[in-house]
Amino acid sequence: MKRVLKTIVVAFAIALALIFIKNEYARCLPASTYGMQAAIRKGSTDNLFIGSSMFRQGLDIDVLEEELPGSTYILSYNGNQPALMAMELQYMLEQGLEIQNLYIDLYPYTAAADPWISDTKILLDTDLKFKAKAWRLISNSTGASFGDFYEFFVTANNEQLLTYPLNNKIVSSQFRDGGSLLRQPGRTREELYALGTLGSRDGVNRTQAGGYGKIVELAEEYGLNLWFLETPKYERMYADEDYQKLYTESLSILRELQNGWTGDGTFQILCAEELDFDTSEADCYQDLIHLSAEGRENYTKLLCETFKATE
Repeated sequence: MKRVLKTIVVAFAIALALIFIKNEYARCLPASTYGMQAAIRKGSTDNLFIGSSMFRQGLDIDVLEEELPGSTYILSYNGNQPALMAMELQYMLEQGLEIQNLYIDLYPYTAAADPWISDTKILLDTDLKFKAKAWRLISNSTGASFGDFYEFFVTANNEQLLTYPLNNKIVSSQFRDGGSLLRQPGRTREELYALGTLGSRDGVNRTQAGGYGKIVELAEEYGLNLWFLETPKYERMYADEDYQKLYTESLSILRELQNGWTGDGTFQILCAEELDFDTSEADCYQDLIHLSAEGRENYTKLLCETFKATE
């Protein structure tokens, strides 16, 4: 019996050690061309874009690097939310990343969601301190279970770690400086109008609103030029009452923060409607909220023209 207990204790200790190593040091693996660690290892970037799949599908890295002065990096995670974007920004700044211009994704539906990490690549990119902070944020805001905790710290990304050399090579071939190199085709008007909308939400989440505030606070503290960018949605989404309600509420929060801005840099909000982008052009969309390759190229060109005009 003692031998069995000893075996169990040793196995448990080894398991804990492996979990600790994974959560603390997986970030030290060779970085791909995507994610926080790749950005941090650059040391500095003149233009940092932080967002969700709106930025991944909506920003063309070729156009940005050609049109904007200095270096550019796109940090995008699926479902990335304001509260988590604030944590990511703080983490990278504390790790020594130097930034001049910061561009944040303005997507109302992520601002209306309960805090949650949809893209577990974030966990591979960060240390245990970040994960513990993120878990507290999630557990304090949602009904997170032990199963969620177990997935968060124990099982998440295990497949990627076991196949890391191959997985890292595949990811690196699909991104450059965080920007997607994959080209998604557009849809027809009939296809887009056949898609369902995203439904109603209860308004902007309180924790996400706090995330917006934290991003502004960090931009003030580090003397950054700050932009909030809304990538164009298809005309059917703009006609949706639920989207408009969240959009209006998000803008109200950001404009209030803008009014209280005390930073050395600038603070600007750029909505898609302010650009000469045709939101009725189906070829520019792969669904109601994501741009196609043609759409992201057109949008990014207009975006860069606006940046240049405000210099």
